[in-house]
Amino acid sequence: MLQKRLNIKLQSRGLLSNKIFRRLFCAYATASFGDWFDAIAIQVLLVYRWGVTPMTLAMVPVAMALPGLLLGSLAGTIADRVPKVRLMLLCDLLSAVLTLCLLVAPSIYWIIPILMLRSAVSTFMMPAQQAMTRQVVKDEELLQATSLNGLVNQLSKIAGPLLGGVILVVFTPQICILIGAAGRMASCVMLWTIRYASDDVKKAEPVAEPYMETVRSRGAKGNQVQRGSVWKEWKEGWKYLMQHRILLHTMIYSFFGLTALLMVDYQFTVLLREIAPNQESLLGILVAAIGLGAVIMLLIVNRQEHIEYRFGLGAGAMGIGLGIAGLGLIPSGSSSWVITGLSLVIGLGNGLYMVTNQTIMQKESSTEMVGRVFGISNTLMSVALVTAPLAGGAIIELAGVGSAFFWIGLIVAIIGLMGLLFGRKWWRVHQVISEEQHESKQEALH
Repeated sequence: MLQKRLNIKLQSRGLLSNKIFRRLFCAYATASFGDWFDAIAIQVLLVYRWGVTPMTLAMVPVAMALPGLLLGSLAGTIADRVPKVRLMLLCDLLSAVLTLCLLVAPSIYWIIPILMLRSAVSTFMMPAQQAMTRQVVKDEELLQATSLNGLVNQLSKIAGPLLGGVILVVFTPQICILIGAAGRMASCVMLWTIRYASDDVKKAEPVAEPYMETVRSRGAKGNQVQRGSVWKEWKEGWKYLMQHRILLHTMIYSFFGLTALLMVDYQFTVLLREIAPNQESLLGILVAAIGLGAVIMLLIVNRQEHIEYRFGLGAGAMGIGLGIAGLGLIPSGSSSWVITGLSLVIGLGNGLYMVTNQTIMQKESSTEMVGRVFGISNTLMSVALVTAPLAGGAIIELAGVGSAFFWIGLIVAIIGLMGLLFGRKWWRVHQVISEEQHESKQEALH
């Protein structure tokens, strides 16, 4: 056991010794930290300060999802064709400028279009980051890379909301928004140092056939790869997905689970306003507790040799659902410790689900297709983001926020249980495999 832990530590150190991945990781960490300041500030501003209704609040995630729905697949295709680091750099810069625009927005009807534009920029960011990670990280290190990225996101979810809550007690939400913009600018600076680092930077060479280009990889002189038009590559991405059942089943399962979850995901502030109307900082505590639970789970996952796909997705969804259902049963005036405990359960489930889902998407996709696969995944998730929050807002206004949280949480838990029961058929016996187990298999083959 001691030797196993030592090997895992050495794996993480080896991964962080990769200069390109290390800079990508630091840029992602900085941007994530700032984003959580931003997210907390916007929700507190809308719900506590401006007193918007659940249905009006539901318009915010819908507006943020529409660009992903319209541009998701195209963004994945473009991420596979252009220099990825420079695309990420441009996205960070534009996000910072749009975040600063939020400071002068006088109402929600100004905030929504700004968030929509910023979301359109972010749609290109995720496929580029995932494709770049897949490109610079070895197959056997993908679990560690995914865990590290997830870990920093959840640590940001702890530190950002907690510090944001403290700032909200003393200052205004606008200060938190300003910190969010600063995080994006800092990420730009880090990405600038590796703007020429991608081995997949393509240079177009003129050819006679229309809508086609010959591309040459800098890292492999003389090797030419034929790329079609953006539209052709988009169709190839869907064809690839239909031919790889594990990816297809993962996307379908995630779509149904996410649809149920997103009915209440942006309504936590409304629930807390009912439970504790005078404690604006409680939202920061709830989000930080979810982040802490996810960090604990990610640390556990990073020490495992493998995780069976059905367990990671099924048990993760069950944890999320049971935690949400429990929050729906909390009466007004309850202790913040009860809220914190249930939020930890949600975080534990979220951490397990997230690292399993992202690792499946990366590991089961070929290097040249990973951007398109994530782009298609973003499109499907955006469909849920457009429809689910509006349905959730309507249900909350009709049935009450507590009842809506309980029943929707129960549905998510049932979806998780179905994953555990039927997952062997959907995902066979595939597992998320650590570097240690991969090396032992290679030694056995030789």
